[in-house]
Amino acid sequence: MTSKKRRRFWIDPPVQAHMLLTVLVLVTASVLLVSYSMLRGLENAFVQSGQLFHPMGWCAQKMRLPMALSMTIAILASGLISLVWSHRFAGPLRVLAAAIERLKAGDLTGAIRVRDNDALKEIVDEFSEMQGALRSRVASDRALAEGAAAKLSQALEGLGQDHPARPRLEDAAREIKDICKGYRL
Repeated sequence: MTSKKRRRFWIDPPVQAHMLLTVLVLVTASVLLVSYSMLRGLENAFVQSGQLFHPMGWCAQKMRLPMALSMTIAILASGLISLVWSHRFAGPLRVLAAAIERLKAGDLTGAIRVRDNDALKEIVDEFSEMQGALRSRVASDRALAEGAAAKLSQALEGLGQDHPARPRLEDAAREIKDICKGYRL
C-alpha cells in the first residue's frame, strides 16, 4: 500500500505562488484598512470627547505593538492556510494533467488517485469514471475490429493468389490490425 502523502509541498509552484500572493495581498490590504479605520475612529473619538482620559499619542503608542503583532499573525496564518489550500488544488490538477497527457497518447491503463480531502476529488473521480468507460468502449471496438479482421483473413484464404482484389484486402486487414494496436488498455 502506498502512502497518500505527497512528497513535495510545491507541486505546481506558479499556480501555488499565484494563489499565495493573491491571498497575502488581500489579507494585508484588509488588515491595513482595518488598522487605519481603527486609528481614525480613535482619533475622532478623542477630538469629540476633548481627550478626557488619555492623550491620543499615548493611546496610539499602546496600541501599536498589539496591532502590529495581530497583523503579523493574521498575515502569516493566511499565508500558511493559502499555501495548504493551494497544495490541495495543485495536486489534483497535476494528476489530472498527467492523466490527460496519457489519454492523448492512447494510454488508457493508468488509474487516477487523489487524496480524499483534496479539493478537486469529485472532478478527478468523474474523469476516472470517464476513462474507465472509454477503456470499455475501446476494448469493445477493438474486439469488433479484430473479429472483422479475422473474417477478412478467412475470406482472403478463399481467394486465389492471383485475384485482383487480394492486395487491397490484405492491406485492409493489416490496417485493421494496426488500428487495434494503437491503444493500451
